[in-house]
Amino acid sequence: MQKFLTRYFSAEDFDYHFVFALLGPVVADQFFLVSFNFLNTAMISASGESAISAVNMVGSVNIFLVQIFVAIGLGGTVLIAQYFGHADLKMLGKVVNGALYGAILLAAGLALVFGGLHNALLDALFGTAEPAVMANARLYLLGVLASYPFEAMVQATNGCLRGVGRTKNSLQLSLMMNGIYLVLNLVFITWLHRGIAGMILSLNLSRWIAAGLAGLMLMRQRDAFNLHWRQVRRPDFAMIRKVIAVSIPFAAESAFFNGGKIIIQMMIVSLGTSVIVTNAIAGSWTSLSEIIPSALENALVPLVGQSMGRHNVKDARKITKSFLGLGVAAFILVDVTLCLTFRWGIQLFSPAAAIVPNILQVYLIFAVMHTLVWSASFILPAALRAAGDGKFTTIVSLGCMWLFRVVGAYVFGVRLGYGLTGIAFIMVLEWALRGGIFLWRFKGKKWYAHHLI
Repeated sequence: MQKFLTRYFSAEDFDYHFVFALLGPVVADQFFLVSFNFLNTAMISASGESAISAVNMVGSVNIFLVQIFVAIGLGGTVLIAQYFGHADLKMLGKVVNGALYGAILLAAGLALVFGGLHNALLDALFGTAEPAVMANARLYLLGVLASYPFEAMVQATNGCLRGVGRTKNSLQLSLMMNGIYLVLNLVFITWLHRGIAGMILSLNLSRWIAAGLAGLMLMRQRDAFNLHWRQVRRPDFAMIRKVIAVSIPFAAESAFFNGGKIIIQMMIVSLGTSVIVTNAIAGSWTSLSEIIPSALENALVPLVGQSMGRHNVKDARKITKSFLGLGVAAFILVDVTLCLTFRWGIQLFSPAAAIVPNILQVYLIFAVMHTLVWSASFILPAALRAAGDGKFTTIVSLGCMWLFRVVGAYVFGVRLGYGLTGIAFIMVLEWALRGGIFLWRFKGKKWYAHHLI
């Protein structure tokens, strides 16, 4: 085993002990995040189809908006990793300032703008939904928006911690935030039966507490960032602009990519409440198999970023290839397990018996293509972005999403009548197209011919 780990996960500037010390907490973080969301979806499903439909609909809008300010944290991760790898430690505190203030200001602006437009937004996107679903969606969207500045503080802090390899501390912060959220949901949804209102209260309380903990975490880790109080007491707008400049490819890709997902969600909403529920449950079940590969995607950014900061392309290539292989192995192991336990696990969502075969069908489509193409489509571009090739990944992701997935989903899912199954097929084919393009890029030299610092 040691020979295997050394061969595939050790390189010139780091060994497998360092890689797995960084990766382990990220996997645990992703595991608990997905598990908590899985259990929260299961809990809210007990409040009825209108509640779970509303959460699923708003969830697509929420992901679209959250990823915009999460991108600031990712930009901070890339810059901190490269400065750290380059041993330019005096810049780390400045990047922390830019990431924190940039994320918080952007999140607050999004909350204010979309809070004022929430009625028009939901009517435009999901106006065909049933009245009970829309009423819950309006309430839930406002509650989610109120939590944004606090979640931005947490996401920016996590991004900075990962940039210097402090993934254990990032894990602690995420566990505290999502653990509080889960416990409060048990209280307000399961015990007090407050439904959507209970979920909103749980969400905001957990984010408020976590934002305070994030500030304490940064102060405890200030030596790692060479951070002083004078560096964070007021915004450094020059550094905010630099962080945002690095973050723009992340934000643009996330915004337009998730914008495409919203368009597809609109198509699903038009197919009826039972289809919305089927999609929500299948998505939650599928997310369990993506825990480890998603963690690999996140952990690869600081590893490649630090390698590029040292101008060591060989290390960046090697660890990327190893992570791609590890992602495929993880999918095989977890998806087989989920298939074998589907009959029992799906009952956590209390689904109507009529939709269970549809849920399984959609999940199986994803499971097959997970092993074949997911890693190349999602893990590989993380390495390209960490090397500064964000513009290319953005163009490819957006082109595939809008020209293939959105158009294909409409043609096969709506016009030709294949419904959710047709949409799922188009989604996985788009993974394959995107992954093939990224593999071609990775074989060349242009992806690492960038200079961010």
